[in-house]
Amino acid sequence: MKIEPEISYRNIEPSQHLRDRVDKEIRQLENIYPDLTSCTVLIDGPSGHKQTGGLASVRIHLTAPGRKDIAVTHVADDNHAHEDALVSVRDAFKAAQRQIKKLKHDDRVDRTTDMTRIAGKIARFLAEEDAGFIVAEDGQECYFQARSVTDARFKDLKVGDDVTFRIEPGNKGPQAVAVHLRGD
Repeated sequence: MKIEPEISYRNIEPSQHLRDRVDKEIRQLENIYPDLTSCTVLIDGPSGHKQTGGLASVRIHLTAPGRKDIAVTHVADDNHAHEDALVSVRDAFKAAQRQIKKLKHDDRVDRTTDMTRIAGKIARFLAEEDAGFIVAEDGQECYFQARSVTDARFKDLKVGDDVTFRIEPGNKGPQAVAVHLRGD
C-alpha cells in the first residue's frame, strides 16, 4: 500500500495475536489487489451497550486509485462467537475480500470492454486440446481456448476461418478472447 495501514482499537486492549491477525488479513487484501492505496481499520470492543452487549465490531475502509472507496462494517450481532474480536476481524476481512475480488473482476471487465476488436484467421489447432492459434491481420499470433469462442462451436471451426477477437495478456503471451466467427 502507498499509505501505511492505520489500525485503531476502541474499548479493547489488543493482544499481540489480534494485531498479528489484522496484519495478516491486510497482507491478504494486498495480495488480492496490489493497487490498494490505503486501509483504515477500527476494532471496537465490548462497550456494555444494550444493543451489542459484549460483542466486538470491526470497520474497514479501503481506497484504490480511480475507484470508489470500499467500506465494510461488521457490526456485532447476536452471534456470541463475535465476543471474540478475532472472529469479528476474520468475518469483516472476509467481507472486504469479497468486495476486493468484485473490484478486481470489474477492472478485468473494463479492460476487456475498452479493447478494440481485431480481425484474423484461425491458424492451427493443438492436437488433444480444445485450443489453437489465431493470426491477426498484423501477423501477431494469439493463443485461444475453446471457452473463448462466443458465437460458434469450437469443434465447427476450421483452419482459415475469419474471426474477430480481443487480445488479453496471457501466461505465455497474448491470448485471444471473445472470439467471433465472421460471416461472409
